[in-house]
Amino acid sequence: MHPFHRFLHRGLLFAGTGLLASAAVPYVPGATGHLTYRAASRNIEIPLRHVQFISGPDSFEKGKTIRRLLFSTGDLTDKIASCPEMGCIDQYMEGIQVDLPPGPRLTYWMSLNGQMVQYSGTVTRESLQLTTEKADHLAGKLKFDQSAAGGPVIEVTFDTHKGKTFTR
Repeated sequence: MHPFHRFLHRGLLFAGTGLLASAAVPYVPGATGHLTYRAASRNIEIPLRHVQFISGPDSFEKGKTIRRLLFSTGDLTDKIASCPEMGCIDQYMEGIQVDLPPGPRLTYWMSLNGQMVQYSGTVTRESLQLTTEKADHLAGKLKFDQSAAGGPVIEVTFDTHKGKTFTR
């Protein structure tokens, strides 16, 4: 075999091996960021390491479906699987839920310290910068500061595939 062909053959072999190795890497959903909230007596800061993407009926508009991102300190996958309805998850939240309704604003509900600290509000849609937006896959960055109004400061990057779709 000519040395050039040997070089070409070896290069293609290494390139193919690299492609196979990269194709075998499993998808790992997750979040990296934090939530900070100024409570009456202290600052609360929690890491946001987990994200779930769910959907279900909008509690305000009958017949509409809402998409929701759940950012939390712990993995809620098993809790979500066991919940018969979307509202069931609220009791397990240590973090923030963000609804993605149509329109110019996102709604959110924060729950900290075993639900002893709660806050809800809305932010502009520009607070969420999506790099991937598919029916079953969302990725991007959520960033907003509502501390001047007594709300939380959020900065988190995430990548998640859709989990459960609730019917009630």
